[in-house]
Amino acid sequence: MTSNYVEHDTLVSLLNSVGDDDRRGRFVHDFISLWETRSQRLMKALGNRDFDDADVVLLSIRSSSTMLGAWSLEAIAGMVHSAVKGFDLQGSLRHLPRLQAVGEATCRELLGVLEAMRRPDAPAGGARSAKSA
Repeated sequence: MTSNYVEHDTLVSLLNSVGDDDRRGRFVHDFISLWETRSQRLMKALGNRDFDDADVVLLSIRSSSTMLGAWSLEAIAGMVHSAVKGFDLQGSLRHLPRLQAVGEATCRELLGVLEAMRRPDAPAGGARSAKSA
């Protein structure tokens, strides 16, 4: 699997910090599961001109993206976040389609890493399979 949206060394480091196989990948799975909810909450916040809630959502996206090594997603979320902090609704909305597209692509890539970790031939701990994914 080619990495386009996630730096795998950063992701492997996160996965290896978890320790036990039962919890390995849980953060990644939670990020994927929460993407749609976060995205909808951000759109609703911007639709209501609720810059405080948009700020909270974007901080969550940015911090999670950083932990995962999803640098493109973090950068685009940063552009939206800068506009939100400046109360620039049009600037915020201008970047939303790209944020959505990169977020979905990042989730697909992360899902591929999780699937690679579950393969019976994956090395113990999943680190190698995540790195080669």
